[in-house]
Amino acid sequence: MPMNVYDLYINEKEYADLKSEEAVRHLSEAIQINTTSYMDTSKIDYAAFDHFHAKMKEWYPCIMKYGEYREIDYSVLIRIPGSDPSLKPALFMAHQDVVPVVKGTEEAWLHEPFSGDVADGYIWGRGAMDIKEMVIAELESMEYLLEHGKQFKRTVYLAFGQDEEVIGSGAIAIAKYLKEQGIELEFVLDEGGRIGSGEAYGADIAVGSIGMYEKGYADLKLSAESFGGHSSNPFRGTSLGALSKAIAAIVDHPLDNVLPASIKETLRILTPYIKEGPLKEAVKDIDANEEQIIAHYLSHPDLNSQIHTTIAPTMISGGSQAGNVMPQHMEAVINFRLAPQDTDEGLLEHCRKLAGKDVQADFIVANEASRESRFDTMGFQALQDVLSHYFKDIVFVPSVNTTATDARSYECVCDCCMRFEPFLEDPEIRNKGVHGTNERVSERAYLQGIRVLIRMMDQTC
Repeated sequence: MPMNVYDLYINEKEYADLKSEEAVRHLSEAIQINTTSYMDTSKIDYAAFDHFHAKMKEWYPCIMKYGEYREIDYSVLIRIPGSDPSLKPALFMAHQDVVPVVKGTEEAWLHEPFSGDVADGYIWGRGAMDIKEMVIAELESMEYLLEHGKQFKRTVYLAFGQDEEVIGSGAIAIAKYLKEQGIELEFVLDEGGRIGSGEAYGADIAVGSIGMYEKGYADLKLSAESFGGHSSNPFRGTSLGALSKAIAAIVDHPLDNVLPASIKETLRILTPYIKEGPLKEAVKDIDANEEQIIAHYLSHPDLNSQIHTTIAPTMISGGSQAGNVMPQHMEAVINFRLAPQDTDEGLLEHCRKLAGKDVQADFIVANEASRESRFDTMGFQALQDVLSHYFKDIVFVPSVNTTATDARSYECVCDCCMRFEPFLEDPEIRNKGVHGTNERVSERAYLQGIRVLIRMMDQTC
């Protein structure tokens, strides 16, 4: 992958009449509206969401004229009717809320977190990359097409949840409404995805991963009791010793490794580009060489987590305050990211057997992986084609999405939920800015993403 991500951009002169300055101004103003979400809903400024909705109505007159605008709680659903009722609708989505700015980091921001400053070629502030740029870009794209007289054959929905960063109740409510209306979607496009080097595969091309499912999430609490007392007489053992054995047993006995269908498809797509390494021969017959492929995935840090449920001990508490005093009640937490082949019930049973009779194992929270979406669909093929039209030297493949999104809420009405935000930004800027300090998106990345969305809407709907 080139050092400069912008070297991948092509066809930037398309849609020359796009109102670029206005699109930038709209994102800047959207960032200035503080739609931070919290688990404690009493901290949320719902007036800010009302203000954001008022701006949507003000900025996008064509959408308001030709579309049907609906608020479900503080989430937004816009329907643009299509002329052909036989075509299943498409849904383009993102979320309105942003994460809080970490206390104590305010002085480290080069521009105020909610300034929306446009400076040095960037739009700065919380939400610039996660993910108000996609909210505004989808609205800008739809407005552009309607302004230019686009007659949609396929009905299009724009859906903007209110609380993706906490519990995702907004997306759940929108999906419930669509299901109650008997709506079945052709495809969903949400945030997610990533661009990376093909080096892990032995490929000589960059790889764009389109998230087709999300791994599950579980926190398992282990607790152990012991009598405590002076460390000179540890006859019955200690709670720390019991916990240590349980943790080691669970870590040392991972669940099965499986190549999901999307990974097999990734390897088929990449086969012409794999020029070296153990996969070069193995991908010629993926099913026959599955064990060899799994071994390679397990050996590589960029691939390992894709084929199994990961296990990460993260917390321990309750230890003694002195070296010669045995602890009594102790607890530990192990975090799991569940692969689609594993269930939370099966994981809990597995861990309880390994933990032994002296350690209690219970979930604090447990959510299974989302369903693996279909990639043999019009929507996936169209997204591959459109992305390849605007970004060169990248091959786009189906993959696991490494973070949770609202997209999984729509599985009840869609079998093709795709996660890819088309704003290709410098990896360092992205990695440090999303949920971090100095979040920003370049004007160039933002406008190229709008072109992607215009073309995707135009060609599929």
